[in-house]
Amino acid sequence: MSEKLKVFYVSPEVSPFAKSGEVADVANSLPKYLSALGMDVSIFMPKYRRPEIESLSMELLISNLRVPLGNKQVKCRVFKSELGKYRIFFIDNARYFWRDNIYGSGKDEYLDNDERFIFFNRAVLEFIIKTEMTVDIIHCNNWPTALIPVFLKTHYAGLSRFKKTASVFTLHNVAFQGEFPSEAIALTGLNWDYLKPKGLSFKGKFNFLKGGLLFSDVISTVSSSYRRELMTRKHGFGMENILKDRRKDLFAIRNGIDYENWDPERDPYIEKNYTFSGIKSKKINKRDLIEEAGLNISLNTPLLGLISHFAEHKGFDILLEVIDELIAMEIGLIVMGRGGEEYEKRLADAKRRYPDWIVVKLGFNPGFTHKIVAGSDIILVPSQYEPCGLNQLYGFRYGTVPVVRAIGGLKETVEPFDEKSLRGNGFVFKEYSPEALLGAIREAVGFYRKPRLWNKIVKAGFRQNFSWTSSAKRYIRLYRNALELKKGA
Repeated sequence: MSEKLKVFYVSPEVSPFAKSGEVADVANSLPKYLSALGMDVSIFMPKYRRPEIESLSMELLISNLRVPLGNKQVKCRVFKSELGKYRIFFIDNARYFWRDNIYGSGKDEYLDNDERFIFFNRAVLEFIIKTEMTVDIIHCNNWPTALIPVFLKTHYAGLSRFKKTASVFTLHNVAFQGEFPSEAIALTGLNWDYLKPKGLSFKGKFNFLKGGLLFSDVISTVSSSYRRELMTRKHGFGMENILKDRRKDLFAIRNGIDYENWDPERDPYIEKNYTFSGIKSKKINKRDLIEEAGLNISLNTPLLGLISHFAEHKGFDILLEVIDELIAMEIGLIVMGRGGEEYEKRLADAKRRYPDWIVVKLGFNPGFTHKIVAGSDIILVPSQYEPCGLNQLYGFRYGTVPVVRAIGGLKETVEPFDEKSLRGNGFVFKEYSPEALLGAIREAVGFYRKPRLWNKIVKAGFRQNFSWTSSAKRYIRLYRNALELKKGA
């Protein structure tokens, strides 16, 4: 086995080119760190209609790649862009990917998501065959890429090109499974035997995620806490028994953050760069954030920042229940993201009722994201479930104190502050309820008004190190394990 592994990292979204959640940030940063450690890394993603993608310098590699889809052949183009430490390949088909959103609007998912992502999975493998590339590891992420391990062990099992190729499947969130009508199996070219209960069928539907869990050589997930939760009925979303059966192949590697991109000392997006010793400069960024957002609050008003997909599992149902109480406590709130139509409307209503205190920004803007993290006093992550969470890690890096629920990777990274021992780096609530959330915010704001203690909490977070370096090394070990498993060792 060569020391320098060739890794193809396949993701439905990659920041800043297309993002709906944290999987995009991971896909942007992990490959960079793998490359820095000597791996030969390529990313594969769909070519969506995005100005961030269109502005890239690209080379057209293939103008007419034929991809099997059911009983027909669908054409696509493949582009390549060099991004410094790694390269990115874009699968281009206007019918499937030239749309306003990745998976659908806030109201409904695209009805042909099964066809779109079956096509994407097959296109990646057909491209490898067409270009006669060799690859050691194909690293797949979430349900939209979960059929690649299935195809490797069915349609492409007899090809010498893939004989030594191992598949790694990272489960970022088991709640999103890619469930489609059973007839969609015809698009894969697999026979109906694969839709048996022990196959790709779940509750009478064709389940993409189940395919990734059953057919990949190894599975990883994004925190040790989440790995334990996945094998419970409460948090396994019906996949717990499969994951129990594969527990020897299920590894936990916690997500990290890109310390080059997230660095308050050099961040080009924020008003004033600062270091651990110059934390007072954070106030300048808070003033800039208040002014740019259009809030009418003083510099001493505690300011909460929340950057997330708008959904119940992200805690928006309990947050919206306490809006009036937050304003009564004289707390400012900045929310950025997109999501369910109901939550967008309710947030817009809250903004109309309290225009001086609440700002809602729709979409994910990289520059403003950095401004929120640098300028807020508190970063809020009130999730119902959260496999890892990155926003609390960004908060630590910028001296912004997290308030989180004790679930998944959140409880693994945030230690509740204890006034007696002076230990802890944030505030945590256990029960998923508006009352528990409000209690944690009230506790945090109470310490915010005690600058000496608040600075201790801020500095405790600053001292944390959640760079990708350590986790990337663990992924390399996982890749080597996968290759040994592939050989039958």
